[in-house]
Amino acid sequence: MKVLIVEDDPMVAELNQQFIERMDNLDVVCKADTVKKAQDCLQKWSPDLVLLDVYLPGKSGLTLLSHMQEHQYHASVILITAAKDIQTVKEAVFYGVADYLIKPFTFERFRLAVEKIQRLATVMEEGNGINQAVIDHYFNKEEHTGVEKKKPVEHPPHNVSKNLSKNLSKLTMTTILKSIQELDGPFSVETLAREVDLSRITVKKYIQFLVDDGFLVESIEYHKVGRPLMLYQLNPDIKEPPFPL
Repeated sequence: MKVLIVEDDPMVAELNQQFIERMDNLDVVCKADTVKKAQDCLQKWSPDLVLLDVYLPGKSGLTLLSHMQEHQYHASVILITAAKDIQTVKEAVFYGVADYLIKPFTFERFRLAVEKIQRLATVMEEGNGINQAVIDHYFNKEEHTGVEKKKPVEHPPHNVSKNLSKNLSKLTMTTILKSIQELDGPFSVETLAREVDLSRITVKKYIQFLVDDGFLVESIEYHKVGRPLMLYQLNPDIKEPPFPL
């Protein structure tokens, strides 16, 4: 699936690309920071998915939606924006965007939005008949609407130890998990690295393992100046912390 990222903040665009690269069967083919450049990308690449910001230099990102409709581009669009006003949401609905993510958002929420689009694309590519069950699977899947409360992640405390990859140390993981519990709230890689007195690169490997294993959830904190900050915290759906190892 070819992806176009339309975002004028290079740091945010880079984060969006990193999120895309963590998922399967997605390829960022073009990035644009204005509506005009995005139009050129559409013409050249005919992407399947557009990640679109609203606040862009010169013209609003919403004008790209009308351009896509006028020129019959059939890419799915996910609005990724700080815009929360009713009029913007109404226009997004009018133009049929697939999802609307308000900054900051988590990778998990981003993943759900993209997977919803991938499911529909898979059905369309198979070319089989469409029935109500297939339609419901795309439009009404409860985990995407937020109607159904997520089930707790069932990771018994000893799972971290059992699932450790060969390049991760049980002793270091124990130290990191204890420091995370003591921090008692969202933290960055830099904060945790200072707490455990390890390099940022080393700590990042352990954090990523804990995110992939479901013990940590991540979110993005945006600032007016500088690059966005990735934050982590214990998954609230896990009733017991992952101790003892």
